[in-house]
Amino acid sequence: MNKRDHDIVFKHTGYRREDFSVCLGCKICASVCTVNDLSLNVNPQDILSSLFMGEEISADHGLVRYCTNCYRCTHACPWGIRIPEVIRAVRESLNVESTFEKAFKGSLKIWGSVYEPYIFLRAGMFLVKEGYLRYMPKWTGYMSFHLPHKVKSLNRLNSLSGSKGRT
Repeated sequence: MNKRDHDIVFKHTGYRREDFSVCLGCKICASVCTVNDLSLNVNPQDILSSLFMGEEISADHGLVRYCTNCYRCTHACPWGIRIPEVIRAVRESLNVESTFEKAFKGSLKIWGSVYEPYIFLRAGMFLVKEGYLRYMPKWTGYMSFHLPHKVKSLNRLNSLSGSKGRT
């Protein structure tokens, strides 16, 4: 990412470079990060400080690739920095779409809502390939295995999201 890409991130998130200077480096965000459940040892503060300092952010950074946009980091942050929005803007500027983002969009197209087992199945090949299936017992506690109710106005939802899911 170059300076122009950084400016795109600031434009999309509504933040200014100076806004990231409030980050205390407390790493509470990292302690609650779902990606760290995969043993990737990522720290959202790395992304914020790179943006603040104007440094390069790699498309291979663990958060850029695997952030699930769960907002646990934002809820834990003493300053309420919306880190998933920053990550999405970074992805957009780097032309990267995460495995979980693809699965999430697929769930919206088909079900009109987030259906965790579907997302898990769609992301399953990535999980198997990367050796993360050993965490399955922990994740099943987060999911409810039932068929979701279909959204009544799926066409309206798809028009809002810009996709053409099945009806």
